[in-house]
Amino acid sequence: MKPVAIELSLPHPDGDELGAVSKVYTPADQGVEGSIWQLAKAYVAVNDSGVHQLISHWLNTHAAIEPFVIATNRQLSVLHPIHKLLHPHFRDTMNINALARQILINAGGVLEMTVFPAKYAMEMSAVVYKSWVFPEQALPADLIKRGVAVEDSSSPHGVRLLIQDYPYAVDGLEIWSAIKSWV
Repeated sequence: MKPVAIELSLPHPDGDELGAVSKVYTPADQGVEGSIWQLAKAYVAVNDSGVHQLISHWLNTHAAIEPFVIATNRQLSVLHPIHKLLHPHFRDTMNINALARQILINAGGVLEMTVFPAKYAMEMSAVVYKSWVFPEQALPADLIKRGVAVEDSSSPHGVRLLIQDYPYAVDGLEIWSAIKSWV
């Protein structure tokens, strides 16, 4: 895919109630316009990386699994088959998360110093976490939410893909079905 335009927005200098100030950038190869286009693409890349690290990686992976680590350790015997199955995956999670809180995602941490200015990393994380609902994290629900699938009770996965050549979704739904039938 090749971008045809990039819209960058900033908060309005006179307050949030006035909305955002946006500017659209289009591809250019040479001169000042070419340099500005390269900068716009760099802004997108940095912000995409930041969202991935803060939301996809930290919030939806590390933070989301913590209650399960705690519940497994508190409620299941070390001899329980589920405990044995999960233990290798959970072994260092709490230590890694504690270290991340101290260095990466804290106020003034690496993420705020390199990607998101000042308080915005934690604010963005809090907004996303506030609407986080466990069942919506399932692959079929996620694909529907992102607009690449629709519910279809006649489909083996319960969804029909709107983009047939989407390997992540095709392969992911096969794995999803295999796990669902096994568990």
